[in-house]
Amino acid sequence: MTNINIATKLRPFTLADAQAAVDLLNAYSQALYGWNDAELDDLIREWTSPGMDIDEMVRILEDDQGRIIGYVEVWDTTKPHVSKYVWGIMHPDHWDAAIYRDMLAWGESCARTRIELAPPGARVTMSLGAPSKDHQRKAAYESLGAELIRHFYRMEIDLQDPPMAPVIPDEFTIEPINLDAEFEAAIFALEDGFKDHWGWVEHPINEVIAQWRHFIENDNDFDPSLLFLAKTGDEIVGVCFCSPKRPEDSELGWVNQLCVRRAWRKHGLGRALLLTAFQVFYQRGKQRAGLFVDAASLTNATRLYEKAGMHVTLQSDNYMKELRAGEDITTT
Repeated sequence: MTNINIATKLRPFTLADAQAAVDLLNAYSQALYGWNDAELDDLIREWTSPGMDIDEMVRILEDDQGRIIGYVEVWDTTKPHVSKYVWGIMHPDHWDAAIYRDMLAWGESCARTRIELAPPGARVTMSLGAPSKDHQRKAAYESLGAELIRHFYRMEIDLQDPPMAPVIPDEFTIEPINLDAEFEAAIFALEDGFKDHWGWVEHPINEVIAQWRHFIENDNDFDPSLLFLAKTGDEIVGVCFCSPKRPEDSELGWVNQLCVRRAWRKHGLGRALLLTAFQVFYQRGKQRAGLFVDAASLTNATRLYEKAGMHVTLQSDNYMKELRAGEDITTT
């Protein structure tokens, strides 16, 4: 048990706490960015997703008046369970470095109890992320013994003017998904296309499909016409999954995932998929489009996005702590 200050209490999270937790997350994002970046429906989908046990993997922090001032979770929902993601925040008006470190210590303790779920001999790590401007949280990560290992960018493009037209290579097509007929094949292509991305690890495809079904079936904003497939004949060789908005900005079209499978790279399909998404967003009146990307992408995605007219608007930093030494089965 961690040593939480006597005026506060760390306790299990329940869905009855959901709205208070959303308010806490938005108080944090308002203090950092000036906008709300959490929506209740989005977080309900995460808390109820396959493999997520909120009783075991989520805690909230109350002060002596019963107000929720902190939140911490361990995201570790699918096999092979070699990467545990610990994420926690405190209300900006109640920041206490010592208490926050205790919250992270709970997260590490929870993650360690789940090491045995990983394959024998495999390296197990705990990852923690924070916006680069959040120096308080990053200092807490370092005090825990975590090391800064990676940067990620939020990139955007202004769509007030028409975007560049996509050039689709010969013998390929780009079209919206036929969700009933192509859903599982598209998820397989997505997993295959991300094999060369840092941190990727192979998950059982049935677990991946179950998670995707859960998020799609419980998303009121889901729009299958924003799921684009690059194909040669009937074979899916590239995927671009988009959303019509972000919680903080209804005028921002969002590219959630974009990849091209290894054997079909170097044909310009990634650029064509991206520009197709931009065109559709523009036609629908979106003012901007954005995405997140690994700043040191192993497939040089950042360069692709820059050439398409995108620019960096925010940076986040990823820290890691080894929980068990062994063979690293992730893509590095």
